Parts: sequence; C-alpha cells; structure tokens
Amino acid sequence: MSAMSDAFAALKNVMLMQERIDGLRSDLSRSADDLRSLTEKVHSIDKRVLRIETMIEMSGRVNGQQRIEGQ
Repeated sequence: MSAMSDAFAALKNVMLMQERIDGLRSDLSRSADDLRSLTEKVHSIDKRVLRIETMIEMSGRVNGQQRIEGQ
C-alpha cells in the first residue's frame, strides 16, 4: 500500500505542477500582450515627439530668416 500511496502522491504533485505551469503560461501570454501594447504606444509617442521637434525647428528657422531679412 505504501508504494501505491507514493504513486498517488507523486501523481498529485505532477497535476499541481501542471496547473501552476498553465497559470504561468497564461500570465506570460498576458505580459506579452501588455508589452506589445506598450511598444505600440511608445512608437506612437515617439512619432508625436518627432513631429513637435520638427515644428519647433521649422518655426525657429522661419523666425531666424525673418530677422536676417530685416537687418
């Protein structure tokens, strides 16, 4: 009976580990989705900052040219 009891205990442990692994896979999948979403948002913000920087540079050039022409 002891061998049978040990076999059931081992089987129970394997099943518990499988449940934990499934939970970890689910967490990993959610984390990967969150990372993809975050990456897309960072790219979007990067594009916006680039546009703002370009606008600032262009306005500086226009203002700088007007001062040169006025002198």
